[in-house]
Amino acid sequence: MASKAFEWYISNPEELKKYTGRHVAIIDDQVIAVGDSAKEAYEIAKRKFPKEIPLLTYIPKGETLVL
Repeated sequence: MASKAFEWYISNPEELKKYTGRHVAIIDDQVIAVGDSAKEAYEIAKRKFPKEIPLLTYIPKGETLVL
């Protein structure tokens, strides 16, 4: 079973477009941190929500095919 954060991530591509070229941390159904690196997004997320484990992902620029 996928996490709530992952379900939200795959269901909301339009919401995520504003973060193109950036790394984001998602908890439940909310982007809670944005950074230029995964480490930066993770550190911001952990400061805000120390007991949570965020979903980290990179929002690619343009049309990217991931296999």
